Amino acid sequence: MKKDHKREPDLIQYRLEYSFNDDLPSERYFMAKDPRDALSQVAYSCIKHIPVDSLTEIEQDCFVRAFSNPTKPFLQKPQLLFVPAPIPDIDFPEPEPMQPSPEPETSKEQRQGSDSEQGFQDIAQNNESENEAPELQPKPDPAAEHKTKQKERLVQIAEIEKNNQALLERYEKLSHKTTKILEWFAPRIEIITFEEHNRWTDSWTSIEYPLEPDQEEDPSEPDDPEAE
Repeated sequence: MKKDHKREPDLIQYRLEYSFNDDLPSERYFMAKDPRDALSQVAYSCIKHIPVDSLTEIEQDCFVRAFSNPTKPFLQKPQLLFVPAPIPDIDFPEPEPMQPSPEPETSKEQRQGSDSEQGFQDIAQNNESENEAPELQPKPDPAAEHKTKQKERLVQIAEIEKNNQALLERYEKLSHKTTKILEWFAPRIEIITFEEHNRWTDSWTSIEYPLEPDQEEDPSEPDDPEAE
């Protein structure tokens, strides 16, 4: 079974006559999906005249979006990383001290008998020591383990907050720069003629500029230029 492929929209020819920075009017033709796409191409063609350092691809995209659709946010606010809650403190009981086991008292006769058997016991102990199991390691301290986990969590939280701060600073910087560029650019461009070609009737239809806001689009959900 063949998969249904989304059909690309047909391109329409647009004719724009515009003046930039009080220069003589220029007439340009663009093949675009819709009038806003045509305005985007006009903005792209004027980027080289903007008196700023070379713009990155994302900065260009934000500027073009802001010009072609000024009623819609041109940049989506970044989704911040989830910051986990710190591990709470826990009151662990104090470990009970080890009580030494009392040694049984030995009589004089037992001490004398033990001296005679000492030689045989030394030999036996030497043989048994080779087969003895390793000493058991002490149990880990739960309070110490908990403190270690707390420190690791605090390091993780600090790293996430640092990344979130970097995302917000980048977003605010890009938004501010785009707004400044648009404030400089918008008063300097004048759209004199804006027409759409109808290939079926071979005629041109005038388009009123500025364009009306898109009613079907949700302004709270702008496209993300970084996702392209």
